[in-house]
Formats: sequence, C-alpha cells, structure tokens
Amino acid sequence: MFRQRERFERTDVPRDVPYRDAVAIGVLVAVFVGLVVLVASLWARANSESSVANKDLSASIAAQGESVNPEGYVASSDVFTNVLVLTVDDVDAANPTLTKAQVVSLNATHKSGALATIPLDTKVNDGTSDTTLSELYASKGASACVVPLANAANVKLSHVLLATDDIWEKIAGMKSSGVSALLGSASDVLSSIKTDMRTSQLLDLVELAQAVGIDNLSAFDAPAAAEDDGNGGTWSVIDQTQLGVSLGTLVAAS
Repeated sequence: MFRQRERFERTDVPRDVPYRDAVAIGVLVAVFVGLVVLVASLWARANSESSVANKDLSASIAAQGESVNPEGYVASSDVFTNVLVLTVDDVDAANPTLTKAQVVSLNATHKSGALATIPLDTKVNDGTSDTTLSELYASKGASACVVPLANAANVKLSHVLLATDDIWEKIAGMKSSGVSALLGSASDVLSSIKTDMRTSQLLDLVELAQAVGIDNLSAFDAPAAAEDDGNGGTWSVIDQTQLGVSLGTLVAAS
C-alpha cells in the first residue's frame, strides 16, 4: 500500500502573491509622482527668488543696440556669453556701493574665457550727458549702467550680474550641475546676486563657467586712456578695439 506523500511548504522560495506586479507598479508610480511634485516645488522655489529674473535688469539687457566692427576687424564666429558683473558690498542694501566692474566673456566654442576689469571712472553717456560709471551707478543704479557701458565698451552683453565679491568662488565650488546643485547652494549663491537671468539661464552660466574653469580665465585690466573731463579732472576712455581683441569677440579681417 502506497503512502500519500506529504507536501511541505518551503520558506526559502518566494510565494506567488496575487497582484504583486500591480502593487509594485503602484509603488513606483507613487514614488515617481512624489519626485515630480518635489522637483516642481523646488524649481518654483528657485524661480521665486527675487534675486533672479529681475525686470529692470532684463529690460536694460533688451535695450542694447548691436556692437559695431571697427575698421580692419570682424566679429568672431565663436559663440560667446558676455556677462557684466557689477560687484557691490551688499546686494540687499538700499544703496549698495559699487566696488568693481568686470566683463566676463565665456567662449562656449573653445571652452575658454576672459575677464576684463573695467575702470570705475570709465566715461559713459546716460543718454543726456557724459559721466563716469561709478557716478551713474550711484545716482541711478545697476540697470541704468548696462546700455551706457555696452556702448562705451562696444560689447553686446548677454547678461548682467549684481553680486558680492565672492560670487565666482561660490560658482566654482558648486560640485554638480542642474537644479539640485543650485538649490543646494541657494541660500549661499542666490543671496549673493541679483540678475536678469532666469534660473535655467543661471544654471547654463554655472555649467559653462565650470567647463571653462574659473581659474583658467584670462584676467586683465580693460585697455583705456585718460581724457580731460572738462572740469579739471580726467576719466577713462576704453579702447574698444583692443578690448574686443583681448576678449576674443573681435578678430582681424582676412
């Protein structure tokens, strides 16, 4: 007589659970939705910062005319991002003091860059009279300086950045790229600037600056000559051609 074999359930073998795949998919969907909501809220937070997409600075960038090619030179065919950096003591102060002005020219084609320091006594015209960059800034603020300085330097500016002196160190210190990098440094970087750039444009600038390397920028004082201001003093007049050549935006005509 044959004995009926007893069936034992093995505990080391996973059992088929009805709807297990459906449950797993549901969990993944829930996680994905949660991540989307999180990223969306963080992105909104970054864009809501008053330091980015400043309307006055954006309007000043849009109001620029085109740069002109001096005799014997043409515009380089390389792709450049030219940023006017106005360094102040405190971006949140009612009347921040301008301590430095620079044009950063980042060449996206060759991943190179140049940093020209502009004299604060540079002669500019505000549309009614000649004055200096520092005087114009003190009387009318950053947005009023963009077009006059672009004209004085003959450089079409892509963006303007009002920042404290350590902004480039902070940008160089961002170890990763993308929204997470900016948000991770939001309290540090965004509190140090005001700019026309939207968050996405600021991220693009950070990535390009890191690709070039902050320490690899060719730094120099903008070529300028002293000129009588008519009031017993002098102001600096930028050599537009030499500045363009030094930045790389101008090349000799062939």
